[in-house]
Amino acid sequence: MIKMRGCLIALLTVVGSAATTIAPSVAAPDISHEASTFVQSVDDKASAIIGKNVDVADREQRFRDMFVTSFDVPAIGRFVLGRYWRAATDAQKTEFLGLFEDMIVKTYSNRFTTYKEEQFTITGTRTDGDSAVVGSTFAQTNGPPVKVDWRVLKTDGTLKIVDVMVEGVSMSVTQQQEFGSVIQRGGGRIDGLLEAMRERARPQSHAAGN
Repeated sequence: MIKMRGCLIALLTVVGSAATTIAPSVAAPDISHEASTFVQSVDDKASAIIGKNVDVADREQRFRDMFVTSFDVPAIGRFVLGRYWRAATDAQKTEFLGLFEDMIVKTYSNRFTTYKEEQFTITGTRTDGDSAVVGSTFAQTNGPPVKVDWRVLKTDGTLKIVDVMVEGVSMSVTQQQEFGSVIQRGGGRIDGLLEAMRERARPQSHAAGN
């Protein structure tokens, strides 16, 4: 087993994950070993971000760089928008993907400031169609270990994380359901989701003394 620092857990609830339906048309060779090494490299990058005493803007930029190079953001975004992607205009698609990335970066880069490193262990890797699934566990301080699977796909020679499954639950499916609910509450209009995402992406003011 490969033992690593637990920085990757900060990405568990990242909505950036695409379901198993996202796959290239041509089957890729077995990438199990590459995928395991890749997940470890992402953890190393996360650890480096946490280890540096940098301001919020710098931390956000470092996280953004790590995220966009490690996750297939466009494919993830298309999946979580679901059937509404086909109905969206080109302008809506472009804005959605930009807001989607901004939302994740702002939310999870902030979490790094309070994150406490715990033991993260890769338990094995298996192939699953055109992708490889890197199994792992995260040792919580106040509870049993959490099982986390990372689906990694190799497209055009580049490895990307396309799904994160926590205790068997795909984060992409969860986010797709959330976005779908927002759109439905807005009368089936994508603009309702975009407005909610714009609001979430805006810098939040803090009360004096906080």
